Amino acid sequence: MNDAVIFPARKGLRIDGGLEPRRFLFEAYSRDGEGPESSRLLNEIVIEGEKWFHFITDLDLKGIRDFLFMKSGYSEKHAGYLSSRLIDRLVSDATKPGIMGIVNVTPDSFYPGSRMQGKPMSGIDAILDQKPDVIDIGGESTRPGSKKLDAEAEIDRIRPVLDYVSSSSDIPVSLDTRNPETAEFALSYGIKYLNDVTGFENPEMIRIASENNLDSIVMHMRGEPENMQKLTEYGDLLFEISLFLQRRTKRMIEGGIHPSRIIVDPGIGFAKNMSGNLDIIRNVESLNRGFRVLVGASRKTFIGRITGEPVEKRLSGTLATSIYLMNGKCDIIRVHDVRENREAIDVYRAIENGLP
Repeated sequence: MNDAVIFPARKGLRIDGGLEPRRFLFEAYSRDGEGPESSRLLNEIVIEGEKWFHFITDLDLKGIRDFLFMKSGYSEKHAGYLSSRLIDRLVSDATKPGIMGIVNVTPDSFYPGSRMQGKPMSGIDAILDQKPDVIDIGGESTRPGSKKLDAEAEIDRIRPVLDYVSSSSDIPVSLDTRNPETAEFALSYGIKYLNDVTGFENPEMIRIASENNLDSIVMHMRGEPENMQKLTEYGDLLFEISLFLQRRTKRMIEGGIHPSRIIVDPGIGFAKNMSGNLDIIRNVESLNRGFRVLVGASRKTFIGRITGEPVEKRLSGTLATSIYLMNGKCDIIRVHDVRENREAIDVYRAIENGLP
């Protein structure tokens, strides 16, 4: 079956005749040149040696479901679920996103303020006291240029933090790892999420998530953290991210993970340059394909490029980004500063909705 991809049209996509502008437009890509009904061909592109035909369309729920089922390879059941979720999210108002607090049990993560390795547990207490909706614990830095850490060393780093958090808090825990051995180790602590920067490339990670009913965060990245910033050139960034995530989510569903447990992450800063990062954030609503969406933009380099500030002084830029992501109906924001992000969102929502 040929691949096909469909997602809400990105901002600024113009229609110069052929279709009447409607409230919701979609972009569709196919390899066989056959677009959905009520569609118009925009262009042809070649991605990694494959020719794709790019359409704009104004499909209804049935049209989206049929396109997903017939051309994208999802089962009829799952295509129906994803299509309904996609439409529901488009017609709904922006809601308050969940906040995932970051705990890096590392000596070298890009923001020194998030590094907890070797620190007293008072640092963990400070994060727990802010009551994030989820706490994301990782023992391996994936900053640009970082090298892979073996599972044994990763487990040694995270063990004391998992011991402490599991015994002192009921906040759901996400494990940020790409090592199946680390994921298996952490199961005894009752983790609820598995956050894999490789996009569940390893089938063992899919098995672990499926057998233990874990919410599964699948991220887009090219290459490895060690070389990813040499791989930032794309022919069509939003499409290539969508294609990657579609292929990975199909594998995850086939491996037994229900679509409701899958969370997609476009990977801000992972094999993306500044213009690519801004394009993703500007078009975060185009990432909606029926799965929950998570974005981690906290204090990242693109904010420093805009403001001229070092990582320690990028909080204000992060807050602006988080509010924009909320308006783009992002489900979860992954941040270093839980309280500040929550308060900024609460104030904005109170103003927007006329609340006291």
